[in-house]
Amino acid sequence: MQAVSVFLAVLFLVAIIAGTPASASPSPDDQPGYLRIESRPQGALVVIDGMPIGMTPITYPLYPVDKTQKTITVSATGYHSYTIPYTPDVSPGKTAYISADLKPAESLGTLVVRSQPAGALVMVDGGKGQQAPWTYQDIRSGGHLVQAYLSGYQPYAAVVDIPDGGTVTVDATLQPLSDVGIIQVRSSPGGADVYIDGMFRGSTATTIGNVATGTHFVLLKAVGYQDWTSLVNVRTNQITPLDITLARYSAPESGFIHVDSDPAGAAVYLDGVFQGTTQPGNPLDMTGIPPGEHTLTLRMDNYEDFTTRAVVIAGETTQVNAVLSPSAATGETGSLLVISEPAGAYVFVDNSCRGITPVTVSPIPTGIHTVRLSLSGYRDYTLTYNQSQGGPSRIDVVLAPEPRGMPVSALVSVLAVFAAGLCIRKREKW
Repeated sequence: MQAVSVFLAVLFLVAIIAGTPASASPSPDDQPGYLRIESRPQGALVVIDGMPIGMTPITYPLYPVDKTQKTITVSATGYHSYTIPYTPDVSPGKTAYISADLKPAESLGTLVVRSQPAGALVMVDGGKGQQAPWTYQDIRSGGHLVQAYLSGYQPYAAVVDIPDGGTVTVDATLQPLSDVGIIQVRSSPGGADVYIDGMFRGSTATTIGNVATGTHFVLLKAVGYQDWTSLVNVRTNQITPLDITLARYSAPESGFIHVDSDPAGAAVYLDGVFQGTTQPGNPLDMTGIPPGEHTLTLRMDNYEDFTTRAVVIAGETTQVNAVLSPSAATGETGSLLVISEPAGAYVFVDNSCRGITPVTVSPIPTGIHTVRLSLSGYRDYTLTYNQSQGGPSRIDVVLAPEPRGMPVSALVSVLAVFAAGLCIRKREKW
């Protein structure tokens, strides 16, 4: 215990010299107003000025001094996108509303995705990754989320609307990821799903690396609690801490769906609209679901689709536990689930970038493969594993910090968290 006390004292002195971690409070400091975005059907993706923020219904903070016109796009698979210009006009603590009535798409089209630099991993609506350039033939017309990943570059995301019978080409230009920081999120209660710029990044408590410097939209979801949203400023090579107390719903008009799957890594669709992906030990939390009967479908490579009816009651949670059945013709492939601490590491399978942790990679041919995880400020982690037919395989990695690549202030924050953990473990033993 004495050794731990001395260690903490040293950390305290170094922290005074190095400074404290970056503040999570956005600028300006006045109280925000809010924009509530809803849609029919529900569960549509919302993009503000090119940045995905999450699924409807969703609340976005706006500061009264910000009068810059914004472009808001609401998109759902199988429907044509809804786009409007919006000039913020909110009062502190007040909420403005936008409702998007999406029109169904009625035919098929073609989507071509290219990347600069070439060779990025591209995904459409959270589906299987492909290497750019890639052409999606006979894809359903209407709105789609296109994402692209390449090690050393910021993730790319855009919503495109494919006209009935038409063709759309997306040129994904990726920006170098030269300045990054870390977001550390805790919540009460724990186990809340964390989304950064609309992308699932783990569950509380969690640490997320490779976050580009600048302002990001952070969303926390937990069944039985109100969604928590905020704009968070990330500084280069700094840890931005968030310690959030979630508020319970007092008189909810909607319900919740808690989705788990065996195996994890299944894409979840509510009434045909993509909602997210199940994770091991952490079911997908779906909030703000209108009361009534809904169709829930889970899809995963090498497994049969799982479809069920979910009856939602206001203020209550509907639990769905899906056991997926292997496909009759899986072929000589399987899937791989990769989880890292911190999250946000790039995953390479046989030197090909396949996504950012936590991620399910599929299909992967059976046999021996090399997996490498790369995260700024941490040492690369490399291993070989044997992929079995059907899968899924799973890899859990705790990345080791690279002290030489981290400034003193960031290293102090990491060591302080580690030391606090040691103290907790000591007390538990006592």
